[in-house]
Amino acid sequence: MNSLETVSGLRRRIQRDEIDRVFSRDQIDRVHLAVPEGGRLKTVRTALGMTAGQLGRRVGVSQNAISEAEAAETTGGITLRTIRKIADGLNCDLVYALVPRDSMAAMVRNQANLAARRMVIEVSHGMSLEEQSTGAATLESEIDAVRERLIAQDSRQIWD
Repeated sequence: MNSLETVSGLRRRIQRDEIDRVFSRDQIDRVHLAVPEGGRLKTVRTALGMTAGQLGRRVGVSQNAISEAEAAETTGGITLRTIRKIADGLNCDLVYALVPRDSMAAMVRNQANLAARRMVIEVSHGMSLEEQSTGAATLESEIDAVRERLIAQDSRQIWD
């Protein structure tokens, strides 16, 4: 841990590294994560050769409730509780995951860069009004330094 990195900053960096490890491009086949056209519930149910009425009886709801749940899944209007209940009736486990589109480190670095750029340019603008402006290379160097401090100290403030 460098001298600028706080304990909470270190903890968050370790969490990001672990998420990146679990969801690395080598580990996740994103094609298989795509939702089938009719939704996962209906796809599994029909693959098993089960009717909506049969599934409804297994989970204690009507055939219509199953059809409504399957439709709600395709529009994003279904609850995790309902999916879990129906998945159980299909003898399936519900696996819920947020899969980052990019590495966690890259997302934090990009956001920290935006925040650092805003901060440095704001200060630079004030200095230019006082005729104390700096060159572009100095400005970029300062942005880099502020970005690294933001990441090391407390990445929560980069999301404002």
